[in-house]
Amino acid sequence: MAAINFINYVVDTMYYKTNPEFDIENNKDITIDEDVDAHINIIDDEETAIITLRAKLDENENVPFSFEVSIVGYFEFDEKESDGIDFRDLLKTNAVAILFPYLRSIVSELTGKSNRFPNYNMPVRNIAREMSEKNNIKITD
Repeated sequence: MAAINFINYVVDTMYYKTNPEFDIENNKDITIDEDVDAHINIIDDEETAIITLRAKLDENENVPFSFEVSIVGYFEFDEKESDGIDFRDLLKTNAVAILFPYLRSIVSELTGKSNRFPNYNMPVRNIAREMSEKNNIKITD
């Protein structure tokens, strides 16, 4: 058994918009820098959590499209298996890392459906550390 158990996830938001102002001829080297954030809601006597993980790219003249994708993940905590590690710490690191591949996959599929631009594959990275450094993880009880 593990201290944190991933129950399931559901897609909450999928939004995609092609940028009509994007000049593909003068923008050969596209750099996409999406924002990723998480909202963690701890419920049921600190034994259950709901995490909303979101990736968002705002439209601007340097990107061919904009998008927003959010997923909601459900987790349970087993204190006996935690070795003294706080539930919040597990959620900010492990739970976010568990959800990130699902979010990446949805963004890739959604952006590829335009049939105008190739799929955008969000880079693999230590998303929990990145979000912590940017203060993009919020926790509520």
